[in-house]
Order: sequence, then C-alpha cells, then structure tokens
Amino acid sequence: MAKKDGVSHREAERLAAVGGLDLAELRPTLARIARLAQAYAKSPNCDVVLVEGALTWHASRPEGWKSDVRSDESFAAAILESDEVLWIKDASKDPRFKTHKGVTGALSIRFCAGAPIRLPDGRGVGAVIVSDTKPRTFDRDFADYLIDLAALAADEWKRHNAREDLAKAAGEVAAARNMISAFVQAAPVALCMVDKEMRVIQASPRWRAERQSEDVAGQSLYEAYPDTHRWAPVYNRCLKGQQVQHDRVPVNLPDGRRLWARVEINPWREADGEIGGLLIMSVDVTRTADALEEAKRNEERLKLAMEIGELRMWEMDWKRRELNGAGYQSPQAGEAGGSTYEEMNADIWRGIHPDDRDEARRAWDEYIEGGAPFRQVYRMPQKDGPHHWYYSACEAIRDERGRIVRVLGVLRNIDKEKRGELELVKAKEEAETANKAKSEFLANMSHEIRTPLNGVMGIAGALARTELTAGQAEMVNLIETSAQTLEALLTDILDLARIEAGRMEIRPEPFDLATSVNACASLFHASAEAKELKLTVEIDPYAEGSFNGDAPRIRQILTNLLGNAVKFTSDGEVKLTVKARRDETSTHLTFEVSDTGIGFDEETRQRLFGRFQQADGSITRRFGGTGLGLAISRSLAEAMGGTLSATSIPGEGSTFALDLELQRRHGAVDLWGEHEASVGEETDLDTMRVLLAEDHPTNRRVVELILGAAGVDLTCVENGAEAVDEAARSSFDLILMDMQMPVMDGLTAIRAIRRREGREQAHPTPIYTLTANAMPEHAKASSEAGADGHITKPITADGLLRVVEQVWTEKAGGGVAAQAQAQVASA
Repeated sequence: MAKKDGVSHREAERLAAVGGLDLAELRPTLARIARLAQAYAKSPNCDVVLVEGALTWHASRPEGWKSDVRSDESFAAAILESDEVLWIKDASKDPRFKTHKGVTGALSIRFCAGAPIRLPDGRGVGAVIVSDTKPRTFDRDFADYLIDLAALAADEWKRHNAREDLAKAAGEVAAARNMISAFVQAAPVALCMVDKEMRVIQASPRWRAERQSEDVAGQSLYEAYPDTHRWAPVYNRCLKGQQVQHDRVPVNLPDGRRLWARVEINPWREADGEIGGLLIMSVDVTRTADALEEAKRNEERLKLAMEIGELRMWEMDWKRRELNGAGYQSPQAGEAGGSTYEEMNADIWRGIHPDDRDEARRAWDEYIEGGAPFRQVYRMPQKDGPHHWYYSACEAIRDERGRIVRVLGVLRNIDKEKRGELELVKAKEEAETANKAKSEFLANMSHEIRTPLNGVMGIAGALARTELTAGQAEMVNLIETSAQTLEALLTDILDLARIEAGRMEIRPEPFDLATSVNACASLFHASAEAKELKLTVEIDPYAEGSFNGDAPRIRQILTNLLGNAVKFTSDGEVKLTVKARRDETSTHLTFEVSDTGIGFDEETRQRLFGRFQQADGSITRRFGGTGLGLAISRSLAEAMGGTLSATSIPGEGSTFALDLELQRRHGAVDLWGEHEASVGEETDLDTMRVLLAEDHPTNRRVVELILGAAGVDLTCVENGAEAVDEAARSSFDLILMDMQMPVMDGLTAIRAIRRREGREQAHPTPIYTLTANAMPEHAKASSEAGADGHITKPITADGLLRVVEQVWTEKAGGGVAAQAQAQVASA
C-alpha cells in the first residue's frame, strides 16, 4: 500500500493499527454495525469507514481500499480529528465540505454525522458515518447511538485483534515447543524434560539409550526409572527454583551395569514466569571416571614405588614461579627437600656438594647443547650428619620459542649403594694389591725354586748322557724323576695362581686331535704295564682329523685324568674314549676317562673339584698328591667353554667326562700345535755360536754342560750390559738372555740390542729369554721387548737342545733359500 511522506504521529499509529488487521474477516461485523445505523437513522447512506492515509475502506463496498476525495475534504478524516460526534446539519453551507463531490454531485448530501472509532489505547482508525439528502438538526440520542456503534466497532476490532494475538501466541508456543522437542531429540547429551508433576514431557534418544528404555513421554519419571526415587529430595528443591550440578554420580541400569554421569538439573519456566517443570541433563563420564580412577590408582602405585625406591620427583616452573616435589623425602634431606622457588631460582646448583657442582654443570651444558641425557651421581648436603649420594636425572621443557620454561627431575638416594661401592672399590684395590703382592711373591718364589731346580735337572740330564754304571744310572733317574715331580707341583701352583688372578690364557690353534690323545695315553703305558693294567684308547671316526683348540691345555686335562686313573686303579683297566657329535658349525667332543679303581661316593663327588681336595686323608698318605689337579682341570675346561664332570661307584670305578665344542679345521696341520716344537733328528751344532747372559754360576754351568756336550761354541757373560757389548763385538747365531740380572736386566739388554740392529740395519739375532719367571705376563714382556721365544727354568737337556737345534735348522734353511735365490738371479 502506498503511504504519504510526512504523516503525523497519530496517523502513523492509525496506520500501524489498520495495517495488521484482517479486514476480510472483520467486514461482516462492521457491515452489520452500518446496517444498525441505517435502521436507526432511516437513511440508506450509512457506513463504517476505515482510514489509512489518503485511502479509505468502506464496509459496504467490496472493492477494498480506494481514494475518492482529498483527505482535507474527507468526512471520515474530519470525524477522526474530533473527539466527539461530528454533526454537519447542511454540508452545502459548511465551508469544509461544500465543494465535496458527494455534496455537489448526484448524491446531493446535505446532512452528515459520524462518531470516531477509537481503540482502547486512543488510536483512531475510522468512523461510523450517516448521511442524508436533507439537512438535520442535532439529535442527542442519535449522536449517542452513533457513539455506541463506534464503541461497538472498536470492541469488535479489539476482539479481532485479541483472537489474532492469541492465534499468533499459540503458534509461537507451538513453534517453541517444536523447537524444544527438536533440541531435545537432537541434543548431543542425555536430556529429560518433566513437568511439575514429574511426568516426562520429552526424553532425548541418548537419555533413553543410556537407560535402555523406550519412549516414556507421559509417564512418571519415578515409574519409568525407579532408581530416580533417591533423587526426589533434589528434584523437590529444584522445583522450588534451585539449580543443582553433580560432576560424578552413579546411574544404575536395568541390566545391572553402572555408569557414571555428570548431572545438571534446572527448572524451566512458563511464559508467565512460573516454574513449569525440570530440565535434567546428564553426560556419560564413565570413561573419564574410569580414567580418573585408573590415574588415581596409578598415582598411588607411583607414589608407593617412589617410596619403596626412595625416588623423589621435583619440578621447577618458571612460568608459574613454583617449585613442586613429590615422592620419597629423606628425613635427613637438606637442600634437596627444603629449598624454595626463590632459592632455587637464584642458584639451582645450591643443593649439590661444592666438589661435584662443576661436573654437574658440565653435564647440563652437554645436555642443553647436544642433547646428551643428563644422568649424574653427586653428593647433596643433609640437615644433620654427612652428605648423601644421589642419582639425578633431569629433562628440560621448552616453549614454542625454544626457551626453557620448566625442568623436571628425579632424585634417587643411592647413599647406601654408593658407600658400599666405594667400600667395594677400596676392597678391590686392597685385593688387587694383595694379589699383586702374591703374584710377585709367586714369581720370586718360582724364580728362587726354579734356579736350584734348574741346576739339579740340568746336571742330572747332562750326567745321564755320560757313561754310567747301572747303579749310577738308577740314581740319576731318581734325581730326574724327583726334579720332574717338584717341577709339576710348582707348575700346578703357578697355574692355580693364574686362574685366581684371571690371567689364564687360552690359545686356540690347529692341532690333530687323534695324535694328541694318543700321545697323552702313551705317557702312561709304562706305568700301567708296571701295575698290570690294561690301558686302551678308542676314538670315534668323527673325532679324527684336525680341530681348532688349545691342544696343550686339553692334553694337560687328559694327562691329569689318566694319571689319577692309573694311580687309583690297582687291577682291571683304564680306558680313554673320545666321542663326537657334529652340527652345522662345530663338533661336540666328549673325552671320557674311566677306570676300575677305588671309586668314591656322592659326598666326595660334591667336593672333588675343590682345591686341595681328595677323597680323604688316607688317599693323600697312600697315593700322594696335592689335590690341585682336578680343580685346575675343571677351571681349564670352563675357560675353554666346556665342562668337566665325574660319576663313580665306590669299589667299582669312576668315569670323568670332558665336554668341549671345537671347530673342525681342513688341510694339513702341525700334529702338536703351532706353538709346540717337535723332536726331530739330531743336528750337527759344531759351528753354532751361542751367547749366554746369566748371573747365576750354577745356571751358567748347566748350560755349559748341555751345550758343550753338543759341540756348541758358547760365550758366557754375567749381566745384560756385558751381553749388549759382546753382541756388538761378535756375531752369534743365538742369544740366551736371563731376565733378572744385576747392572742391566735382560729385557733392557734385549731392547738395546734390537735398537743397535735397527740402526745398523743388521739381520736380527734370535734371542730367547732363559729364566725362572714362568708367569704369562713375563712371556708377554719378553715378546714386547723383542725376544723370539721364552724358555722357562728348570730346563732339561732335551728342551734346551730342541730350541737350539730349531734355531740352527731355521738359519740353515734360510741360507739355502738365499743361495738358491742368488743362483736364480745370476742365471
């Protein structure tokens, strides 16, 4: 509808009132009011006219709004300007209307009267109008009637508006209810809406699903969910206006399960502000509750573990300006447990012992710069008493800009362990010092014992090579046998010392197993025959051939076992059996030495491999021996990765089993092992020159007798300095050098000789140390000084001659090879 600009405020109100009206519905009522006016006035020209700006609407006309006259000439507009009835006796004589087309036109209106239709709020919306072709004088009753008709039209207008408002409100209520229903149905949480009587209005699908129920709308909440009876006091408080919230409450389900929910209960209100019921919301927090419960239990476990492990966690937070700690707190804790944030912020290293701070700072710098974990052990002062040792681990937490904002740390009190460790280190150092002293004592005793023993064995060996009577030969043999027994005892003691010191060396190298085993057995054929014992050897075909292992140590074990078997068997047999079982990479070998001797019981077997152990005291008196052999043999077996075990029946015999894993070798090998010399044919030594450096007259005489009888040209000196001078003046085929001599020891002399040879680019002279020092470290020291070999005293004539002949043979072979190369070159 078109509207004019500049309308008055009253007209604006009228426009607003008329614009919201449904005139089609209102027309019949207003037309009846017009007919009532027509009947009373007895005039056909009666109508109800509504005004909206320049437009008018007539109840008697179906065409709706139209503009017939200007608003300043409109009877209805003039009536609306009046608060009372407008009575125009003769319009043709009224200046306002005399030019009105209804006056001047065919209608010939003369009389016109009307009452304004005003709403309760005072707004005028139209008028009840009566007109006639004849003038009429003012009639009070008629005027009041028009006022009543106008009031009737206003009332009808009001009722119509009320019906429309009611319908609109009903629509809004319905829309609101629909919206609430849609919200409840689509809510991502469990919702239930009840009225004041606790009847369910709406329950969301999640509410029903969590409580395993169907649609319960219209039912009592208490009947639908009996478990809610315990909430009745809470519901009653909420119906009085309270709001209730619980973070975690149990909800019992029909199937017996229980879930945990966060519940909020709020009253909802009607349009008039009165409480209409309750809105109950619950959120399933079962997982969260379970997680919290698990976290609580983990925290309790962690706390217990920290208490048991004496662990203390701490956190330095620069953002929050807090220092927090948790876990075990030592009653004596000083700086670590009593510091404040301000104190730690001023100096975070204050709780560390001053002597340990630099190392802790260095480790922290390495962690910050390179990422190396900060794991430190340091001392921390205590409130009372000495400091305690702590193990510390720290991690730095950085922000998005890489700045350190927090430091997390763990402290573990290791004072008992650390002090025990320090005591252990001290004890270890004392033990090593004692062990070193023992080793030095054994080395010295070995040297002191072997030196005279060397004289005894050397002289006896040299004497045995001369022409002797039968009685003399027997006496010399007894001397040699006794010396050999004494040497074996000395060797056992030294082996035991090496084992205790952890310096027993195992040197695997190729050897022929069958040859070594048969050689061991051959050593006992004579003693077995003397006791009329049968000594047999059986070797599995798979055990024949070459293997990689320490052949001398294996023979040492077998020699000990065979010697015991022959010793403790008075009749019957001794048997050495070698069994083999192959796998992909190695061969499992079992060496069994069995006899029909005296045997032993289980109690004896349990302690048999202990040091200085034999079956009983009578065994020692009857058979002799120190009881070291089996202890050393088992240690050697274990050092080679094997085992040594025994079984026995008293009075029937015993069986000892050595189990080893050895790798098989292919190709030809030295039957005795690479580091063992074999006895070859006698070599002519008449032109060989040997230099001997030995300070002990007896030892010099022994070598003179052995080598002199072989035709060796021997030169003797008494110390290392003389040996160096003599080696520089003359050429020798072999130098025998004692290790312990006055003026200059043997190792220093060897180094001096090797340096001179290096300067002169001379061919190195073979040098062997000839000494009573039998420990492995002494042989190693000789090799490092430049020696070619190591001969341990006491020496035998056969042993010394074997070395001399080997050196002479190698020199002769080298000379032949050089001569052949020269001939090839000249050709």
